[in-house]
Amino acid sequence: MKKFIAALTVAALGVTACTSSTTSDREKAQAVSGEQQRKYDAAVPFPAGELNHPLDRANLAEYLKRNNDPNRVSYVYLIDHGLIMGYHAIKGKVTSVSSQLLPQDDIQHPCGYSECYLTTDSAGDDGTYGGNEPGVFFFTTDNVLVTWTGTYMQSDRPLDMKTPPLLVAKVN
Repeated sequence: MKKFIAALTVAALGVTACTSSTTSDREKAQAVSGEQQRKYDAAVPFPAGELNHPLDRANLAEYLKRNNDPNRVSYVYLIDHGLIMGYHAIKGKVTSVSSQLLPQDDIQHPCGYSECYLTTDSAGDDGTYGGNEPGVFFFTTDNVLVTWTGTYMQSDRPLDMKTPPLLVAKVN
């Protein structure tokens, strides 16, 4: 019975994975994007067409500009249980340990054409499989690598931290 179920599963995967689509993924994405834009344009009370200066877009653009400046100096405060455990001037930006330079999936074409594909896990940048430890890392202005698994705060200027922050959780 298990062999029969496995054979049906493989057959179903083969049929669904190797079917040809008349609409490309790009065309589908453009259709979805166009439909979403029409919803924004008709939104009540603020249609997108009436936004003269969408601040979220401006903020995101500025955020990307600042975070993509390799010479940017910023300041990171490492926080644990409401106490500042460390403070660093850093060059560049804070980066997630889980970020990768290479895709996390390999795409295979077992049927010999692009519409037929299977996705499998690929090795990470370090050549191993599976997730990384949690956390972030950054390089200090003295080129020291620091990895941190807790909460942090980053700013463009040093902050006046005379009173240590206090993190409080209310529990019912």
